[in-house]
Amino acid sequence: MQILKREQIKKLVEIDTKRNHYDIDSLILSQAVGLYEKIIKDSPRKVLIVCGNNLNGDCGLLLADLLKKRSKIDCEIIHYCLNNRQYCSLIKQDGINVYEQIRDIKRAIAENDYIIDCIYGIDLQERVFYPYDLFIEWINNKEKSYVLSCDIPSGLNCDNGTIYGNCIKATETLTWQLGKAGMYLYPGNTYCGKITIENIGISYQSIEEIKSNYQINDWTDIKKMLPQRYSHSHKGTYGKVLLIAGSEDTTGAAILCGKTILKTGAGLLTVLSYPEVIAIFKQSLPEAMTVCLQNNIIYQMEHFDFSHFDLVVIGPGLSRSKNTEILLQYVLKSDKDVLIDADGLFYLKNNLSLLKREQLTVITPHLIEYQRIFAYDSSRILEDLASILKIYQNLIIVLKSENTIIAYRDKVTINTCGNNALAKGGSGDVLAGCISGFLAQRSDLKSVIAAVYVHSFAADLWLRNHSPYSLLASDLIGCIDEILYEAVKEKEKC
Repeated sequence: MQILKREQIKKLVEIDTKRNHYDIDSLILSQAVGLYEKIIKDSPRKVLIVCGNNLNGDCGLLLADLLKKRSKIDCEIIHYCLNNRQYCSLIKQDGINVYEQIRDIKRAIAENDYIIDCIYGIDLQERVFYPYDLFIEWINNKEKSYVLSCDIPSGLNCDNGTIYGNCIKATETLTWQLGKAGMYLYPGNTYCGKITIENIGISYQSIEEIKSNYQINDWTDIKKMLPQRYSHSHKGTYGKVLLIAGSEDTTGAAILCGKTILKTGAGLLTVLSYPEVIAIFKQSLPEAMTVCLQNNIIYQMEHFDFSHFDLVVIGPGLSRSKNTEILLQYVLKSDKDVLIDADGLFYLKNNLSLLKREQLTVITPHLIEYQRIFAYDSSRILEDLASILKIYQNLIIVLKSENTIIAYRDKVTINTCGNNALAKGGSGDVLAGCISGFLAQRSDLKSVIAAVYVHSFAADLWLRNHSPYSLLASDLIGCIDEILYEAVKEKEKC
């Protein structure tokens, strides 16, 4: 599903209102109806609607009118400038209580446990100002309250996820028609709570005219992206992977990555590493073939034959040494697809020119690693990614975060599943293995997107029967197997 930025949303509304001959007031009413239906399902005894002096505030006023006329739910309004709005007379006719004085507003927020945030919408482009900054602070400081934001939490930049000084911490956000990019980027995603996308009647034809480079996916999309298995096939059909990983003190990272590569479908795995790592591989993963790194690594790599492999994976547990940089340089000079993770990323800053290559290169940095390689500005992350990928045409960046970003050329996918159980050593090695296993079978962007989703979804699957405290990276591999098993079963039913 595509997600939009502010100007794209405005363009979408402009196109659809002209195509279907309605005005903005009709759209605001449709939004109010969406909020009304949500509230009716929740059946609160009383609702407090906090309105701004804008279109989002008008939506809140129409919502209050609907609740008054169509339900038994008691509602009150906070509106600092009600007399300036076109629906002022409607609210007065309904006899709905409106709080306009600061002291009364503070008390009303303290006394209500179901609050509707209609303070700002997507048009906010400056720091939240008085008195709305106080309203937001009072709402956020309440305990055990349910806060429903209209379209986007007030105070959130809908383009990049940054905060305009203060922002509503919503329990749930009811967003209109399509998601907004800033809702899925950190820190914006931590303010939205549960995100529900509500259809407000904008036509499919108009949506099709807005071409966005940003998207999110669900399981239905991902199942179509998984590499396919064929009845008439052999181990070579599903890719030959060379894994350069591990060192004396970090053999676990290499084992986790290697095992995941095979468990996610790669046909053959060869491990190139130090003798002490190879010895453990022979015991822990006998399915892998092995090659020992020699003392003279430069000589060995000068004569190494990469032609036997479809994909080279370098980095997990490899250690930060001159040998790692030498290996990285030779790998990037090869004519094979490459995935770089962990310690391989440490030396990338000094070798960026090698990323200008014809073959596909995938890097999987977390934020600190990314900052070491490229300049980082959270308010410009999408624009910066686009600039970087214009330079490195065949580079895929998997920026690991709370919602991982997968960027390739002008396309950005934001992964929305996963949880904090993944915040544990070894999770990244399993992710590198999952991406590599899929890439070995089919070398394209869809394989990377699917692998990131499956890896994160595995952590969600774990929480169905376990706590987030207990997940080990090795447990993830089993959960990934369960997910792929379910995908196969669902496909067979079709």
